[in-house]
Formats: sequence, structure tokens, C-alpha cells
Amino acid sequence: MSCSFAIAITPDRCNISAGGGTSKHKMVNQCDRKLAFKVRSSNNSNYSVNMIGGFIDVAETKEFVITRKAGKPQPDKLLICFCDATGPDALEHFKGEAKGEVVGETLIKLSAAE
Repeated sequence: MSCSFAIAITPDRCNISAGGGTSKHKMVNQCDRKLAFKVRSSNNSNYSVNMIGGFIDVAETKEFVITRKAGKPQPDKLLICFCDATGPDALEHFKGEAKGEVVGETLIKLSAAE
């Protein structure tokens, strides 16, 4: 079963000034199993996240913060990649191709306004 809506992010858009700042978000596991996740950014020079990966249990909510350094605005994105949690190290799941019945990603659009 491919479950593209296994993880929900609220808000699903991140609007931060091009001058820098932070934005708080929540991640919820809507799937019927524990998942491993990894955060991937299209722009690591300007954006960082306070957690790059981990596990999220069934119905669990995790809060995270996106931080933006000052810089030129451009269209960027964060991907929350996820898959079945089958081992003890969350990030090991994403070396190579993630496997399992549940594999997918959730997109957060990053929008920096001047």
C-alpha cells in the first residue's frame, strides 16, 4: 500500500521574510504504523530545520521549526520523506532506496518575501 497522505504537515506552506526568521509547523502520522522520516531541503544555505529525521508513531504529532537566514528569495521546498520503520536508526532507512509497504513524501513550499 502506497500511502501518500501518511504524514500531514500544518501549515503546509512556510512564509518567512527574505531577511530571515522562523516558522513553526506540526507533523502528524495519519498512517496505521510507525514511520521513519527524513527532512530534505532544496536550499540548505538559507534554510534549516531543528530535526532532520526520526521516528513518528501512529497518531503522534511532532512540532518542528524551520529557520531561514537572510538571502535572496527564490522558490524553495522541503520534502518530508517517510517509510515503514523497520530498524533502530531512522536515517538508515534513507540510504539507498526507502523500502516497505508505506513509502512517500510530503512537500512544504518555502516562500521568502522581500
